Amino acid sequence: MRIIDLTAEITETGKRSVVKIPMPDGNCYKGVIYDFPLSSMSGTYLDFPGHIEEFDDGKDAANYPLKKLFLVETTVIKLRRKGMPREIEGKELEDAGITVKTPGLLIQIGDGNPVSPEEIVPAPFYGKSAIRWVVSKRINLFISNVYENHADRQGIFGEFFRAGIICVCIPANLDRITRERIKICAIPLKIPGAVQLPCRLIAVE
Repeated sequence: MRIIDLTAEITETGKRSVVKIPMPDGNCYKGVIYDFPLSSMSGTYLDFPGHIEEFDDGKDAANYPLKKLFLVETTVIKLRRKGMPREIEGKELEDAGITVKTPGLLIQIGDGNPVSPEEIVPAPFYGKSAIRWVVSKRINLFISNVYENHADRQGIFGEFFRAGIICVCIPANLDRITRERIKICAIPLKIPGAVQLPCRLIAVE
């Protein structure tokens, strides 16, 4: 068994404080605690359908079934795309020749690292035919290092959330995956009502 950490580091630093903790042995130790001012989009994070209010299905980080986030059988598609246009089409996904019959789907674009913000480097994005192709696979969990074209939105999140698909954004180290079939753990903190929040993303080969 090989475990791969696909989690991007959270760069926000917490406020560190030290408090005195008296112990029964008469000593007083220094306890270190942190106050983290994190965004729900810090590091690698999960989007539940409720991230768009109109598609809220009542599921959140506290009540979503763990069996759909823990050791999820996942198909891996890697698209190198050198010389390809920015828009990823359904035909390109189909032509990859990989059968998807798992509840999870991971698509790696390029080197597998988080793509630079679009205002700096124009990033690839999923076009409408690619979105339909993914939805047709009846998956529950989708992971990719690219998603939307913010200048010309294709509606990927609306269509995925309508289909009940949970999305993992900003994964890292996808290039370390060597197999077409893996298991994925995407575990968030148990926060009632939270429909977008950081998670630890782990691949098991």
